[in-house]
Amino acid sequence: MSSEKTKRLGMNKWAGSDQVLRAEFNENFDKIDTYIDDSLAVKTTSVQLKQGMQVIDVNQSSPLNNVTIQGRTLVNLLGRTGGFEASDIIRWEKGSAMLTSDTSTFVSGKSSGKVTTTASAVCHIARRHVYKAGKYYILIAETKNGTAETGVRIGNNDFFSAWNTDATKWTTQFVKINYEKDRDDYIVFNCSGAAGQAGYVDNYRVYEITRAEYEAIDRMTLDQVSAKWPYVDDIKSVYSPYIIKYGENLLPPFTEWTRVTAASKATSTDPYRITFFANGDGDFAAYNFHCVPNTAYTLKVDSLDNMYHGISKINWSEAIVSYTTETSFTFNSGNNRELSYVVKAKDKSKIGSLINPTLCLGEEAKSFKLCNDDYLFFPNVNLASTVDGMVYDTLFQRDGKYWKQTWFKSMNLTGDLNWIRNGSWTGFKEAAILNFDTGAVGNSEKVVKFDGKILQTSIDTNNDTSNLQTTGHLLIRIPNADSGWGDAFTNLSNDEIKAYFYGWVMYDANNYPQPYNGSGTKEWGYRDPYGAGGLTGGTTTMPSTPAPGFTPYKLQYQMAKPTVEEVASEGGITLHKGPNRIEVGTGIIVRERANPVLYLSAYRISDNVSAPSGNLKYRNSRFIEIYRNGKVDKQYKIDSLDAYGKYRAYFLADGSYDPAAAYTVTYLALDQYALSCNVQSIQFDRAANMKSVVDTLAAGQSDMAARVGALEITRAQRTQPQWIKPTLLNGWTNTDPNDASAGYCLDEFSIVRLQGLIKPGVAAQGTVILQLPASCRPSHIRRFTVPALGDGVFSFADLFVNARGELRIDAVPNGVAWVSLDTITFSLF
Repeated sequence: MSSEKTKRLGMNKWAGSDQVLRAEFNENFDKIDTYIDDSLAVKTTSVQLKQGMQVIDVNQSSPLNNVTIQGRTLVNLLGRTGGFEASDIIRWEKGSAMLTSDTSTFVSGKSSGKVTTTASAVCHIARRHVYKAGKYYILIAETKNGTAETGVRIGNNDFFSAWNTDATKWTTQFVKINYEKDRDDYIVFNCSGAAGQAGYVDNYRVYEITRAEYEAIDRMTLDQVSAKWPYVDDIKSVYSPYIIKYGENLLPPFTEWTRVTAASKATSTDPYRITFFANGDGDFAAYNFHCVPNTAYTLKVDSLDNMYHGISKINWSEAIVSYTTETSFTFNSGNNRELSYVVKAKDKSKIGSLINPTLCLGEEAKSFKLCNDDYLFFPNVNLASTVDGMVYDTLFQRDGKYWKQTWFKSMNLTGDLNWIRNGSWTGFKEAAILNFDTGAVGNSEKVVKFDGKILQTSIDTNNDTSNLQTTGHLLIRIPNADSGWGDAFTNLSNDEIKAYFYGWVMYDANNYPQPYNGSGTKEWGYRDPYGAGGLTGGTTTMPSTPAPGFTPYKLQYQMAKPTVEEVASEGGITLHKGPNRIEVGTGIIVRERANPVLYLSAYRISDNVSAPSGNLKYRNSRFIEIYRNGKVDKQYKIDSLDAYGKYRAYFLADGSYDPAAAYTVTYLALDQYALSCNVQSIQFDRAANMKSVVDTLAAGQSDMAARVGALEITRAQRTQPQWIKPTLLNGWTNTDPNDASAGYCLDEFSIVRLQGLIKPGVAAQGTVILQLPASCRPSHIRRFTVPALGDGVFSFADLFVNARGELRIDAVPNGVAWVSLDTITFSLF
C-alpha cells in the first residue's frame, strides 16, 4: 500500500518497483488531482474594456460580475464654437479670411468651418485665450485642405502643427502647449494660399491636461490622441454608458435586415431563410454589420440555391469578398468598422434561396445558431470627475444591484432658482444664490454660459466669471451687453434677474436695441435661436417662463462628501466560450416614448421629411429595439430614407401597428459630442473555471430572489401608497397635525401627490415651504394654483415645485389663514 496520496482527492500513488511505470502512473494521478483542484477553487479574471468595439477571448462561459465604471469630465475651453455649426461662425475673429458654415463636408454635427483666403497670405480665424502659467494644454482639430496651396494647420502664435495638404480626407492634428508665465494669446486655424483658396476645420477642442498626459503625448499615435480626447461641446461627462455583447452568430433574422428588398423582389419566408422569386425587379438584399478592424471573420450558410453572396463596403461599390457560390468563406475586416453582407440572385429568371447564414469571429466555420445579443444599459446615469481625474464618480455592483458613489452634482441654472442682485460694476452686474449648497467644495464649479462659453472661476472684477464660495453662495457675473441692463440702471429686481436666466434680454423700448438705463419703458426680447442675430418676441410684460429655443446656463460642482444611491439598469451579459465581440459606448437612450405618425400607409418614427412630428428627442445612430406596451415588437422596418439621424423606422398600416398601444424606443444617439464624453474604461470580473461560474450564478440567484421579494413588497406598498409627513420650513405649520397635516406619496405610476392644510409662515415670493426627496422630484418646474382662505374669503395661492424638489411660493394673498395642498399632483417625467 502506498503511503503517498494526491493533495485534493487523496488517491493512492504507485509504490511498485518499476520506476518508469510508477512515474507515468503518478503523473496521471497528479494531473487529475490538479484539474479537480483548479475546478473547485474560486478563480476569477479581471478584464478591462475601452470605448468602442473590441474582442475578448474567454475559456469559460460566464456572466459579467463586479462591473465598475469610473467617471470622467472633459471641459472644452472653446465651449461650443469648435463645432462650426451655423450659430458658431460669428464668434470667431478673422484675419484676411472669410469663414462660412459648410454642410457638404464635416466630421460631426451638420457642418464644418470653411475658411477662404481674401488675400494672398496666411489667413486665420482665431479665439482669444489666456494660457495659464504652469498649466498644460492640448489643441486638437480635424482639418481638411480644400484648394490652399500651402495647406491648413492649427495652433497659436508660438506653437503650431505641420501644414496639412490632404484634400481627400479629414486628418486629426494636435498641438501641445505649456508656458512658464501667463500668456494672453489665441487659438488659431490657418489657411495659406492665394486669394480665394480654402480649407476646412471641424471638431476643434482645447483641453487642460495633466503634466503626465502632456509628457506621454509624444509616445501616442494620432488615433490614440483622438480617442483619448474626443470632441465635446462645452462640458460633458460620461452619460448613459452601455455594454453590448454580440452573439456567436452576428447576423439577425432576415426580418430585421435593414436592406431586404420589397416583396416583389425577395421575401423572408422563415426568419433565417430568404427567397428570391423568379423575374423580380430587384436582385439583392444586404445587412450592414459593425466589425472590429483588422479581424478575421467567417461566413457560413447551410444552403445556397441559385444565389451568390459576398462581403462589401457599406456603399456596395467595393467588394471585400467577391460574389461566390461557396457555402463558407473567411475574410479580414481590414481598416473597416462597418461592412455589408450581400446576397444576390444568380439567375433572376429562376427562384433562389439562402438558408441559415452564420457570421462568426475567427477562422472556423461554425454551425448555425440563432443571433442572441446581450446588453447592459445604465440609462440617464451621469459619471463626472475633476479635470485632472483625481476625484471621480464611480458606478459599481453590489448584491446584484448597481450603485453610484456621487461626488459631483450637475444642474441647469434657470429662472426658477432664488436669484438676487449682489453687486454692480461698469459693464456688468452680479447675480447670486445665497446658501446655494453649503456642502459644496469652494471654487470647484464649472459653469457653461447660454452660448456655450466656459466661465472662468474667479473672484476678481472681470465679467463672465463664476464663484462658488466655501460658504455655499453661488455668484455669476453677467455682462450688460448680454443682459440689456445699462450701467445707469440701479433698481434691478430679483425677478428681472430671473427673466435673464430664462433667456430674456432687457432693452429700452423707445430706443431698440439700446440697453435699459433706468428711464422710459422696459421691454424684453429673446435671442434668435437660429443664430441670425438680434432679438425677437418683444414684450413689456416681465417674462416668467423660459424663452423659446433658449439653452440655459449649466453648472457642475463637487461635493465635500460623496453620497451613494442605487441606479437603474437594464439587461445582463453572459460571455460565451471563445471570442466575444463587445461594444462599449455612451449616449444610449432607453425606452423613450415614441409617437409614430401615419403618412402614406405607414406609421413613421424619425422620418424628418414626411413625418417630423414623429421624431425622437435625439438624432439616432441606430435603433436597438422598439417596444409595444413594454414588450419587444419586431414588426417594424428600418431604412435610411429621410431619416432624423441615420435611420427611420416604420410600421406598415396592415395591422402591424396598434394605434391603442404605447410604443417606446431604445436607440443610440448620433450626436455624442452634445451628450457625453467617452468612457476611459469599464472593469469587470469573469469566472475562469466552473466553480466560479457556479458560485456566481448561485449568488446571482440569491440576489434575484431578494430583489423580486423587494419588488413585491414595493408593489404592495404602491397599491396603497404610503403617505409621508415632510418637515415644513420657514415658519409654515399644519393647521391640524392629527387630521389634515401635510403629506406626500409616490404611487406605482410615478405620480407624486400632496395633501394637507397648512398655515402660512414667511409668505414672500420664492420662499421654500417643504423639501421633497430625490425620488419625488419632477424633471422640470411644475406650477399649481391651489385653494386658500384669506381674510375670511375663499381665494387661491400660486405654488411651484422645481427640479430640486422644493415646494416654493409664487404668490400667496395677504391675510391667508390656510392653504390646501390637496390639488397638487404631478408626474416625475
